Amino acid sequence: MTTAAPQHSTLKNYRGPIILIAFCILGAILGLVLGEKASVLKPIGQIFLNLLFCLIVPLIFFSIAGSIANMKDTGKVGKMIGYTLLIFIVTATLSAVLILVVTHFTGVPTSFTAAKPAHMDKVLPIGDQIVNTLTVGDFPQLISRFHVLPLIILTIFFGLCVSMIGEAAKPVVDWMNAMTLICYKMVNILMKAAPIGLGAYFADLTGTYGIALLKTYGSAMIVFYGVVIVYFFVFLGFYAYLAAGTWGVRNFFKVILAPALTALGTRSSAATIPLQLEACDKLGVPKEISSVVVAMGATCHMDGACIAMVYAEVLATTIFGRPIVGMEFLLAIFVGVTSSVATSSIPGGGAAGETMIMSVFHLPEPAFPILLMVIELFDPGCTLLNSCGDTVVSMMISRIFYGKDWYKKNLNPAQALYEN
Repeated sequence: MTTAAPQHSTLKNYRGPIILIAFCILGAILGLVLGEKASVLKPIGQIFLNLLFCLIVPLIFFSIAGSIANMKDTGKVGKMIGYTLLIFIVTATLSAVLILVVTHFTGVPTSFTAAKPAHMDKVLPIGDQIVNTLTVGDFPQLISRFHVLPLIILTIFFGLCVSMIGEAAKPVVDWMNAMTLICYKMVNILMKAAPIGLGAYFADLTGTYGIALLKTYGSAMIVFYGVVIVYFFVFLGFYAYLAAGTWGVRNFFKVILAPALTALGTRSSAATIPLQLEACDKLGVPKEISSVVVAMGATCHMDGACIAMVYAEVLATTIFGRPIVGMEFLLAIFVGVTSSVATSSIPGGGAAGETMIMSVFHLPEPAFPILLMVIELFDPGCTLLNSCGDTVVSMMISRIFYGKDWYKKNLNPAQALYEN
């Protein structure tokens, strides 16, 4: 009786991805059997993608602006949030650099290349790329999936201004909260059609590119999960060392097993929050820190997602004949960090992140289902790093506020309960 519930929960959380992957595999088989004739199924997939693309802009605007407008933290909590966000950004950047270094030395294992759109041949100076990536020249251009990053920047600005106005802007906040719920519901309903839509699209893709597409996914998973293992043991271990020396490394890995297995089993950072808080209690992290950091981390600490997004950038640009070079590596890191952190609280945030990748690197529409499946296959590893990193960041914040010997000061009475 006690073991049935976790097994049922695990199966329930994986049911959606299993169905999605199964339909994509079925579509791939149809594509291999039918060959070029599978193109008759493409309109079904295109209808699904067009509907999803239309929801991206309102979803991003209301989700991010509403979340920021609702924030009212000040004083010590505000300072704690500032340090926490800074560490989140730094660790996400390091994770992006890691995957870029790995792909640089190992290469990008693709078994095929797609036709390169004509517009990808035009390479703008890096200054123009930065301007075009961060801004647009007219408001109507902003309301477009082709300019997701400028949309996010304006959305954050809008949310901050609403928050600063305070009580007078409460009707706007309530409206955004309601619109966010409506957008969530629309996405949830639409995603029920994802297996059929993406399955049809994959039939066309494999009809065009053959078995090479599936080989590329297999190679991508080997590279990605190899990096996940390295990041988990080496980088999280290093962060634990910065927080509390060898004691921190030893005890972090002693308490993190249950949260790690839960993250892999549920694919949900939110589902690991109780276990992450318990792990922080065992380590002696003050509850005033763990309650803030772990809760924030569940929505915006996305080292694993950043690795996945940057790898997706490198993979997609290579497949479509324009690999990332030179200063574009800095752009790839920026987009990876931004897409993983800024869209992490959005249901189907992966779709928003992939749309950002497509808009920044000028990828054609066929790149979207390829990217979507890559992120789906990477998701368990992403959740593992995203959630377990919250505990180690709580340790680092404890050192910032209480000194290098924080773990010796009995700052959390619950620690004694686990030591006895």
